Amino acid sequence: MQLLADASMPLVTELAHRFSDALQQQGVALTLTTFQGRQPTPEQLAQADFLMIRSITKVDPDLLQQAPQLKWIGTATIGTEHVDAAACQAAGIDFVSTPGVNANAVGDYVASAVSCIALEQGNLPRGEVAIIGAGHTGRAAGQRLSGLGLHVHYYDPPLLQREGISAPVDVHADWHRVLASDVISCHVPMTKAGEHPTFHMFKQASIEVLPENCILINASRGAVIQEQALRAAMQRGQRLHVVLDVWEHEPQVAADLLPWLRYATAHIAGHSVAGKVGGTRRLFSELAQWLKHAALTSELPPLSELMQPWPEAVRKYRWQSNEPPTWQMLASWVRDIYDIRIDDKLLRQATPETATFDALRRNYSARAELSQGTVVGGSWLAQEAWQIRLRQLTFSQIQKQEQ
Repeated sequence: MQLLADASMPLVTELAHRFSDALQQQGVALTLTTFQGRQPTPEQLAQADFLMIRSITKVDPDLLQQAPQLKWIGTATIGTEHVDAAACQAAGIDFVSTPGVNANAVGDYVASAVSCIALEQGNLPRGEVAIIGAGHTGRAAGQRLSGLGLHVHYYDPPLLQREGISAPVDVHADWHRVLASDVISCHVPMTKAGEHPTFHMFKQASIEVLPENCILINASRGAVIQEQALRAAMQRGQRLHVVLDVWEHEPQVAADLLPWLRYATAHIAGHSVAGKVGGTRRLFSELAQWLKHAALTSELPPLSELMQPWPEAVRKYRWQSNEPPTWQMLASWVRDIYDIRIDDKLLRQATPETATFDALRRNYSARAELSQGTVVGGSWLAQEAWQIRLRQLTFSQIQKQEQ
């Protein structure tokens, strides 16, 4: 059997070899072929039994026609819009995604954006924070912003309407409350049909009523925010802090918007080492279950071991505070581990071409997650409120006995 995988998936070759060796002991032969760039070649697809991809690979009827042997597709992402699930089902191909693997990284990205803006402005946003979408990434972002001391609410009408499902956080369907918030962060899939489509969720009518200096973050799908509406806001001099990690016509970047945007990055919000390696590992686990060899998952090394080749990603951060930290301290600790300004600078210095955009993603430097941070403090760390806030920021805690 032939496994075809995106070569940019970290450790895919190493894990495939280990996985193949374990399968061999069960009398099953598996070989790996990798592809470069956005799409596999027709020759590669013609031989593939299994396909592992990331979000840049589009799976549609044309691709499936070139892959007559294909039985299983896995994407190392939470998003699935790049895969025509209906076409896969019609062709008898099973499709899996990996929800949650990069949620921590996306949450860190949002926390860094708000922290950097607040430190530069000299104050935290005073109003509410609206998280659009209460899924894995939305909750991760909301938890971290709560840890910074902000008041967070979650807008998710589809989740609210699902019968028999208990939402992990309180959600509401008040769009006006969203538009009145001082921070808005988008964490939704791309949908064009149904009662609550997310395509162009933010058009001119929504953007023009946002509060002055509102922080608007999109780390979900580019077309959630209409770029033409952003141009109109830029032309009328509207004072907003817009942060874009995704682009409506990606991989084409709206270069004319760059001078007005507060931060702009190359679809890397979820690109921590833990998130990317975790996605690769999860796909092999999913494939093992599909092959009815679930026990093979135990042959895969734990995530902590797999991350060792990236020292920067496993580096420990440690801060000490004898008094309860100010919001400035918390924000600076977030920025110590992940500074969004670095990725913003890389995109602005790059040429606005598809190949450059893809290269920024493919050659992305090792990035740690906020969970690598530890706060050392005195008696204030015994207070439940502070324990909760530091856990929301995913920081570890060490209380020292005071003399």
